[in-house]
Amino acid sequence: MLNNFIICVNAVVPSMIYLTIGILLKVGKVVTEDEVRRFTRMVFVALYPFIMFDNLYGKNLSDHLNMRLGLYALGFTVLQFVVSWIFVCRIEPDNYERGAMIQALFRSNYVLMGFPIAFNLFGKGNVTEVAVIMMLVVPFYNAAAVIVFETFRGGKVDMRFILKKILTNPIIDGGIAAFIVMMLGITLPENIANTITTLSDATSPIAMILLGAALNLNGFSSDRKRIAVCTIGKLIVFPLFGIWGAVMIGLRGVPLIAVTLMVAAPDALASYAMASGMGGNGKLAGELVVITTLVSCITIPLWLFVLKTNAYF
Repeated sequence: MLNNFIICVNAVVPSMIYLTIGILLKVGKVVTEDEVRRFTRMVFVALYPFIMFDNLYGKNLSDHLNMRLGLYALGFTVLQFVVSWIFVCRIEPDNYERGAMIQALFRSNYVLMGFPIAFNLFGKGNVTEVAVIMMLVVPFYNAAAVIVFETFRGGKVDMRFILKKILTNPIIDGGIAAFIVMMLGITLPENIANTITTLSDATSPIAMILLGAALNLNGFSSDRKRIAVCTIGKLIVFPLFGIWGAVMIGLRGVPLIAVTLMVAAPDALASYAMASGMGGNGKLAGELVVITTLVSCITIPLWLFVLKTNAYF
């Protein structure tokens, strides 16, 4: 049992180290907030497509396109969104607060937390299911977040804007590029393939360091109740039901961990920018990113430990 716990903790330790490096860089004023925002945008646009491409290219996708896994992941994400909306509207009367809370409950930082932890558990090249699920849920995260904030600020949902957000998302573009290359039967020259792999390998450490630098550990508001409700819902309640459901339908190994990391990951870093730019409580959204990220460094190893102890992976 102790060995299982060590395995699960070790899977998260590299991410914690990267976060710590980022926090120290911020505290030491090596980077400014503006630089962190610009570098984060650069990594998102320039590197994220490679991590998706690298994890799909050269794979026999028919071996990884598990219909049960895909339907469950997308179905639970939609259910999570609906339940979050209903629940928050029942406990929170202020539309200004609702958007940030709903988004925190359903939108995960799956890209940053999913790949690194899965790599550490199963090894590079063995986590294609994580990339496949990402292709399904990331577009929904983007569309649903826009709908939430437009609704609560009294705006009109523009489907063309949502479609543009989805199609211009670097994560989606990287996946589409991999599908096109494979469907056309193109074999990339070895030096190009190796370069893509190198860029892919660099993405997670750089992105996690920037995430640590982006966490604002100062000036928390008095919204302790809202923060507590969203943190418990995000990192305990939804993972409990999401993982239980995945186990009940027979998911094991990499597919089960792909779902686990999807439902147990903290609030997405993009939540702060979305809330701030669309009339929601950006300060609360930023605080939820910080708290859920830090707490997830404890809860994710615990969820993995439970699954490992019961021999589910």
